[in-house]
Amino acid sequence: MHFITKTILSTLILFLPSLLLAKIPEVSKTANENSLAVFFTIKGNAEEKYNKLVEEKIKKINFSLTDPHKRVNDHYKTEFGSTVLDVLSFMPVVNDKVVLPLLNIDPRIAGFAPFNMLIEKRLDEENTHVGHLMPKAMLDILDIKDKEVREKFTASFKALDEMLEKELGGEKSYININTLPKQTMMNFEYAFDIPDDIDDFIDEFQEKFETSLTDKKYLVAGYHDFMQSTKDAQEILKNYDAFWTYSLCHMEFSYNVFDTKGARPDAGLFAPCTMYMYILKESGKLVIGMYRLHNWSDTLGIEDPTRVSLVEKLDKEIPEILVGLGAIAVENVNPLKEAVKPLKVTVPAQKKKAKEKSAPTKKEENKQIIENGGETIEIIIPQPPEVPKVINVITKNSSGNNTRSIKFSKRVPPNYIPREQRKVKAQAQNSSTNIGEVTNGKISTYLRGKFMDVKTAQKTLKEAGFDIISTSPVNKKGTLISIVFTDKTLMEMGSQKNTGFIASLRLLVNKKDNHISIINPQYAAKAFMQDHYDEVKAKAVLDKITAKFTGLLNSKDKLKFQLLPKYQFMHGMPQYKDMVTVARGNDLLEKLKENKNVVFTQKLNNGATLVGVKLGRKTNKFTSKIGTNNAALLPYPVLIENGEAKILEPKYYISVMYPLLQMSEFMTIATVPGAIIKDISRIFQ
Repeated sequence: MHFITKTILSTLILFLPSLLLAKIPEVSKTANENSLAVFFTIKGNAEEKYNKLVEEKIKKINFSLTDPHKRVNDHYKTEFGSTVLDVLSFMPVVNDKVVLPLLNIDPRIAGFAPFNMLIEKRLDEENTHVGHLMPKAMLDILDIKDKEVREKFTASFKALDEMLEKELGGEKSYININTLPKQTMMNFEYAFDIPDDIDDFIDEFQEKFETSLTDKKYLVAGYHDFMQSTKDAQEILKNYDAFWTYSLCHMEFSYNVFDTKGARPDAGLFAPCTMYMYILKESGKLVIGMYRLHNWSDTLGIEDPTRVSLVEKLDKEIPEILVGLGAIAVENVNPLKEAVKPLKVTVPAQKKKAKEKSAPTKKEENKQIIENGGETIEIIIPQPPEVPKVINVITKNSSGNNTRSIKFSKRVPPNYIPREQRKVKAQAQNSSTNIGEVTNGKISTYLRGKFMDVKTAQKTLKEAGFDIISTSPVNKKGTLISIVFTDKTLMEMGSQKNTGFIASLRLLVNKKDNHISIINPQYAAKAFMQDHYDEVKAKAVLDKITAKFTGLLNSKDKLKFQLLPKYQFMHGMPQYKDMVTVARGNDLLEKLKENKNVVFTQKLNNGATLVGVKLGRKTNKFTSKIGTNNAALLPYPVLIENGEAKILEPKYYISVMYPLLQMSEFMTIATVPGAIIKDISRIFQ
C-alpha cells in the first residue's frame, strides 16, 4: 500500500507544473468510471519517437492522423514572443472503420472524431507527457447512451493504448474528472431550401461560416470529410447528403491556456475543438454540434480567472457566429431517434427612460438569451458592418463649392524614398536585361505579363520551342487556367534523382486578375534541383521564354537566391528534402489509369514519372484565400520514382510558391496541407 501511494504521489508531482491555479485532478494508476484521460509519462524528450508512432504505426490498427499540428509552441514563440513549453503538438486521429457505421446510430459520436493525441513537455521539466481523453469521458460529454455505440467506440481504444504502452513505455496514469458542466454541448440546426446541387449550398455555407470564424480570429485547424474517408464511405452513409467535422482553434485562447505562467498544456487534451456538421438526405437541414469549452475548465478544475473568462468568451462567441448565420439553438438529443426541440430563446425587454420610451439600440435588438438545462447563455447576433459614406474630396486644382480637403503631414520616416525615385528604381529592376535574373541577391518567383487568352499562350509557348503537356482549369469558374509545358532542357534537369519537379513549368492564364504568370525557371531550378542546380540550363530556358513573351516583368514575390535550396517558411517547418511518400508499390501508374483527378503524366528520361493531380473540391479553393496570382502551382505535382509516389510537403510547396505569405494568412488555410496529402493518397487506393 505504501508503494502504491508513493508511486501515485510521484506521478502527481510530474503534473504539478501544469496544474497550478486549479483544483488538482485526482491521479490514479488504474482506470475507473470517473477517469478523464490516460497519460504516459516518458523520461526525456520523446517527440521524435511519438511522431513516428502517430504518423505511421497507428495505421496498422485502423487509426489515421487527420490534420497534425506539430510544435504549436514554436508558433506561440513567433507570434507572442515567448513560451514556457519545450514541446506541444496536437495530433488529431480518427478510426473511420469504427466511427462510420456508428454515425448511422448516433451521429453525435462525430463530436470526438477526430480526437486529439496530445504530446506536451515544459521547458522546466525532464519528462514528456503523452495522452488522450478516455472514450467514456467523450461519450458522457456527448451524452450518448446507446449501448452499441458505447461498447464499439470504447473497444477501439484497447489496441491504441496497448500500442502506446508498448512503443513509448514510461509511467502510465489516469487523471479523474473534477466535474462535468451542467450543459456539455451546443447544438444548432440551419434550415435551407434544397438546391439542385447540394455541393453549391455546402460551398456557400462553408465559405460564410469560415469567413465568420476568421473575422473573430478563429482558425479552421482541421477538416475531415466522412463521405470521402474510405472507399465505401458513401455507401455506409447513404442516408446522408454530407457529413464533415471542423477542428477549431483560437490562438489567443490557446496561448493563454496552454502557455504562459501557470500553463495548462494538459488542457490540450480537448484541442482543437471538434465541431460536426451533417445533412440527412432530403432534410433541408444542416445539423451542427460541438462540446462547450466549459468542459475544459470544469473537468480539469481550471479556476484561474483569466483562463475561465476566455472559456466563457468562446462559449458565447461560437453560438453568436452560428445564430448570426441563421442557425437555431436546439436540444442535445440523438435526432435519429428523438424529436429535436428548439431551446427557449428570449429577447430581453428594453429599458425605458423615466418619462419616455427610448429606442432600443441595435445591440439590444439583437440580444438573445438561450436557456437550457438550468443554464443561460446571453449572445449578441453579429451585425454586418455599415457601408461607409463617401466623402467628396476637392483637391487644390478642382472646381466646386466643397472646400473640404485632406491635408497630409510633411514629415517623412527615416530613409524615405520619394515616389518618383521608387518608380525609377522599379523600372530599373524590371528592365529587359534582368527579367528572371538575380537582382540585389533576390530572384522573382514569377514572370508577369499582359493578359493573353489560352490559345495565344499555347501558340507562343510552341513558337518558343516548348511542348504543351496539359491545359486545365484551376478553379470552378474557369477564370484560372494552368498550362503545363516542358522542353528537352527541363527534361534533362528533371531526370536526376529527386529533381523531377523541375521537369516541367506552368503558365497561368489569369482572367480574374487580367494577366499571365509564368514560373521563373531559375527560381524553380534553384529550389528544386538543390545541389544539382545547373545555371547554364536554367538560363537557357529563361531566354527561350523572354524571347517570345515580350514585356514580362518580375513579380513582387521573391526570395534570396542563395537560400532557396534550404528554404523553409519558418524554423521547424519542412524543406524541399522533406517530401511526403503518399504511396508505395510496383503498380502505382496502373492505379492512376482512368482516374479523373489525374491531369497529366510526364515520363522522364530516368524512368521516373511526374504526375499532375487535381485536388478535391474544397481543398482546391485555397488559392482564392491567399491569392490567385500564384495559382500556377496547381495541378499538384507527384513524382513516382523507384516504387514510391512522393509529393513536396504542402507546407513547403505552398510557401515557396507564395514567398510573400504571412503567418496570419497561412493560418487561414491550416487544413489545406493535410487535405492535400489525403486527396493525393486517395488516388492510389
